[in-house]
Amino acid sequence: MNQSKKLVSKIIPLIAALLILTAGITWFIQTTNKKIEIPFSSVERTIQNQNGKTVALTEHSDGSLLLEAGNHKYVSHVPPNSQMVDKLVEKYNITYSFSNSSTYGKWIMAGILLALVSTALVLQKTKGGLGLSNSMKSSVSQARPLPDISLEDVGGIGEEMKEEILQTLSSLKEPERAIKMGIKPPKGILLYGPPGTGKTLLAQAIAHELNAAFFSASGSAFNELFVGVGASRVRSLFQNARKQGPAVIFIDEVDALAGRRKAHGGEEAEKTLTELLVQLDGGQSNDGILFIAATNRKDMLDEAFLRPGRIDFTFQVPLPDTKGRREIIDIHTKGKALSAEVLASLDELAESTSGFSGAELQSLFETASRMAVRNGQEVLTKADLDYALDRTILGSTSRSLQDIDTKRRVAIHEAGHAIVASLTKPGSVRKATIIPRGEALGYVAPIPKELHLSTTSDLLDRIAMVLAGGVAERMLLGEHSIGVSGDVKQAKQIIEQMVDTGMIQGGFTLTFNKQDKEVKMQGLFEKGIEKAENLIKSHQQQYQHLVDSLLKKETLEGFEVEDIVWGKTPVISDDVLHINEMHVTEAQ
Repeated sequence: MNQSKKLVSKIIPLIAALLILTAGITWFIQTTNKKIEIPFSSVERTIQNQNGKTVALTEHSDGSLLLEAGNHKYVSHVPPNSQMVDKLVEKYNITYSFSNSSTYGKWIMAGILLALVSTALVLQKTKGGLGLSNSMKSSVSQARPLPDISLEDVGGIGEEMKEEILQTLSSLKEPERAIKMGIKPPKGILLYGPPGTGKTLLAQAIAHELNAAFFSASGSAFNELFVGVGASRVRSLFQNARKQGPAVIFIDEVDALAGRRKAHGGEEAEKTLTELLVQLDGGQSNDGILFIAATNRKDMLDEAFLRPGRIDFTFQVPLPDTKGRREIIDIHTKGKALSAEVLASLDELAESTSGFSGAELQSLFETASRMAVRNGQEVLTKADLDYALDRTILGSTSRSLQDIDTKRRVAIHEAGHAIVASLTKPGSVRKATIIPRGEALGYVAPIPKELHLSTTSDLLDRIAMVLAGGVAERMLLGEHSIGVSGDVKQAKQIIEQMVDTGMIQGGFTLTFNKQDKEVKMQGLFEKGIEKAENLIKSHQQQYQHLVDSLLKKETLEGFEVEDIVWGKTPVISDDVLHINEMHVTEAQ
């Protein structure tokens, strides 16, 4: 930053001085010129005074006239839209010419060129070469401060994976022992997995474990429009790393640099990749240098980049499991003031955030902490965490429903989802609400569990739960609303997957005919509808209590849903808007 300021402080005075010099030269030429300025009305008289001798008349695009008669030069200006010049040329012995350039155009261009040349010379002296190229090189070839994070500080990484990484690093930390055992130190490591799983943190922890100089860059930092710049940056990066070894070179989003090459090739990006391949394993001595690359898209990487000798170890960094999420939660709650209720529910939170990455868990606690600060609290409460979960999954809350009919329809819809979910999978509901959030007018938030192998029965229960909202609307209100579109789309995906994998009750059969496939899909759809209808009809009282409670409280926690569905129903006051029994009778 300071070097840039110094460079600017040198260039600006230079340019200003050159502009002043150019203006001074122009003024000097103009004032010392021996040309005689005459009005246009005197031009014809001046030509007549030559007594038929040839005179030269030059007309410029700016309207100025240059008349050379005898030993004198005269300057004049043509009035706008005047035809007098043409008449003079026809009438007298005149050599006429027209010029597009300004009278002082050549001097101005010379001044601009002089300014550009001088600026280039200043850059040459300041940077020792083309300043732009050198600054590009240095932007990625400078070592970063050594990270203070260790492998113990990286949560969500399996013990087996940590052990493999430590075994891999042992040959670098103890090279003499590795040589005795005939082990060659690894040249490159690839970390791949979904976004937010801690690949960058893991690379920093490896650099910390090796106590090595840390060079970090993004894959896109090597791609430039200028020919040869990307390859030059790669060379500069490895040269600096060799000088400061032991060193770790980390390139994030490496797919932008090492993407699969095209058939014909010749692009600048491919030349940069070629230089990277040469630097990794092309006769260069990389002793004491460990190359680490990270990407979300391993499938896009070039095969030559992935081969052993360049990338010796590949580690998948997956989304954390329950144990991993618990470790990450411990990291992000360290130093935070938590209520006793939150401390007691951290294990439950780890179980209910299946599919969350480490970055999403960090964002979850940041959102909860901001909510606590906004409410003027001293500690983080369970309500703050619930808000953060809903905010992370569904988006921000919009205003409450004001229309009574819409509010009632949403309550009927969400109660249908809630009762079928609770009956088919007890304890699976975290919250049911009719408060709009994101694009949803209401929602039933499930408690996600770890991935498992779903059976046909599990998926049929899932279809029934997804379709239960629309089923409930038709049973009580006679028809469903456009709000079921998302449910139908989700149910269709599950049904299509079941038919494609032969998960049909009564046998393991695959269907290859489009018509037969549609028939089986329709059958599964009808089974889901039937199951949802039967569950709601057979638990009519519990269902009505769910609707009434949603209309009264707008939000029900998971334990409240369980209490209502499984018989621990709270007393509901008479002023609650009950479901019209006529609608129930008509629907039946």
